[in-house]
Amino acid sequence: MSSTDARPRATQALREEILYYCRESVRAGLNFNTQGNISVRVHGDDGFEGIVITPSDVRYDAMHPEDMLVVDLDGNVVEGDLLPSTELPVHLAHYRRRPDVQAIVHTESTFVNVLGALGQRIDPVLLNMVLYAKGPVPVMPFEFSTCADFGRRSAELMGDDVNAVVWANHGLLAVGVSLKLAFKVAVAVEENAEVLYHAQRAGTPTILEYDRIAIPEGARLP
Repeated sequence: MSSTDARPRATQALREEILYYCRESVRAGLNFNTQGNISVRVHGDDGFEGIVITPSDVRYDAMHPEDMLVVDLDGNVVEGDLLPSTELPVHLAHYRRRPDVQAIVHTESTFVNVLGALGQRIDPVLLNMVLYAKGPVPVMPFEFSTCADFGRRSAELMGDDVNAVVWANHGLLAVGVSLKLAFKVAVAVEENAEVLYHAQRAGTPTILEYDRIAIPEGARLP
């Protein structure tokens, strides 16, 4: 449905940023076809709170900035003419659980799915992973992922300290304080999953723990 409010809830710049990262997810090998979705939290001067989310069943190479939908926190579309992502209720559940989360990126990358299909938690073996994801990424047992109950369980499993959760047989949900950082989480977890998979077959990998990393004074962290 189209909004009757003359003031747009989402800026053109934000819509273009979301589209950029949608296409970047394909270039980075994190998604293909119409897989995955992205959303960003928005606040209005009039007290409006909601999210901007990608539409359902639209290829990223055919998507346009105006295809993004603005949805309030109850799931009502207030701007846009297409259908929102089928995983809208899951995104909303994560935003409700984590006020710090400003963006969500759902990807279906290969090695995340390999370990997810095995039911194996993704432990950090690379510095980028532990810095961005903040810790081991848990795996949620497989179930259909388009309902609010699934979203609540996903948000609970991720918790308040880690920035990603694997959906077994269905990819990754990554969060961040910005879309740029949420995307970096998704990239870091996939890279880490690939290295972890191969390292375990070659020997016993060293697992990194965020709280035990000695960070030099003045170091700039993500």
